Amino acid sequence: MTATPHPTGPAPELSVTLPVLDNGHLLVLALDALTRQTLPADRFEVIVVDDGSEPSLAPVAERFADRLPLTYLRHTPNRGRSVARNRAIDAARGDVVLFLDADQAAHPDLLLRHWEFHAGRGLRPGVLLGRAVHADWAILDALHQGTTPTAAMVGDYRGDVRDPLLAAAHHRRDFVRAPWVYGHTNNASADRASLVAVDGFDEAMVTWGGEDNELFYRLFLHHGRDPDLFALGDDAVSFDLPHFRMVPLLMAQLAENVRYMGAKHPRYDIEFFGYPGPWPASVRRIAWFEDALDAARTHGLARADRLPDAYLAELAGEDCLVTGYGASRLDLGATSVTLDHDAPADERNLHLAGLLTPFPEHRFTRVVNIDMWRFWTPEDLSGLLYESLRIGGRIDFVRTERTIGSAEMLPLPFVTDLGFLLTTVERYLDVRREQVGDIEIVSVRGAR
Repeated sequence: MTATPHPTGPAPELSVTLPVLDNGHLLVLALDALTRQTLPADRFEVIVVDDGSEPSLAPVAERFADRLPLTYLRHTPNRGRSVARNRAIDAARGDVVLFLDADQAAHPDLLLRHWEFHAGRGLRPGVLLGRAVHADWAILDALHQGTTPTAAMVGDYRGDVRDPLLAAAHHRRDFVRAPWVYGHTNNASADRASLVAVDGFDEAMVTWGGEDNELFYRLFLHHGRDPDLFALGDDAVSFDLPHFRMVPLLMAQLAENVRYMGAKHPRYDIEFFGYPGPWPASVRRIAWFEDALDAARTHGLARADRLPDAYLAELAGEDCLVTGYGASRLDLGATSVTLDHDAPADERNLHLAGLLTPFPEHRFTRVVNIDMWRFWTPEDLSGLLYESLRIGGRIDFVRTERTIGSAEMLPLPFVTDLGFLLTTVERYLDVRREQVGDIEIVSVRGAR
């Protein structure tokens, strides 16, 4: 393990962290861009963490020692980006930590934009997500020449991967509901105190992808899901330098990391993050499910105490998964699990939604969902039904009232036309409809 001497003198305001593995030619461009910042060099520091590059990238860092307030740290062997970033956080002296990757060349105003965001908040907890604009050859030529890429070089198609996903006004509006979904540490800053409070990155996440989302998720929870915590920095721009990517391998690593996140955080929001679909769909599912939980409470829906006594007697002897308020207090089979969001989460009561569960096939003899199934969109209700059939031999969708109309629940989806729903399903599955007092139970079994 090697290090350059740590800078002395007054602490800087901003600490820029750069984890790097090989690709010294990219690190040269990243460091060179930091020499042209409009934020004066005495107000920031740069911490390069060499994560086991062979040969060492110390010579690259040394080329900039007289132009940047730079600390070079190295460890071998490679230990992954989470470890490298945590080491940079430990070494950082600034109140604000800016995460860049070694394949990001900063626009001259980048550091100033990040600092202005945090200073404008009085350095209270906050996260700014900047834009990593895809660079190709004209941008690369400009950076090689030590000049700033022009708007024409960026054009209409070289934006951040998140740009089209956040173009719609309602996606921008809903960003604050689950901003960590969009959280990438190739250009993002946070107050150092918050990073320390949540113990930094999870070092069990060694391979590529998701470790930044997981960190920002914990920051979001740590600050009580404060809608003011995260912001989008449209003018905080870096240029994502061209480099070789083994995309299928990276996608496989990301999928494994997302599965790890689901096991670590068995909650509906991480569940929706892991479900296939674009990021705005994940945010929409999270927001609507949270609002559905509130709507169900307001209207007296999803209450396990509404279940008929005769039906409860059946559940007492079965291995069940039951969704509903008060489900955790029911007399169920010894190995049953509940999704009761009004009771504390533990290994027998998970705060999941049921769309993507950790259970093996045929884990339960019966899956029971009291009213919450009614708050799903048609496509997601199909997914819920499919997952329920995967883990249970019989699915019971329970409806406890008939008087609320779909329009009353807008903008939430809400099933009222049970006949239409049954017509769409019964050609594929064995569906039975039962009336017990004022309670309706739609039972679904496997394919006909």
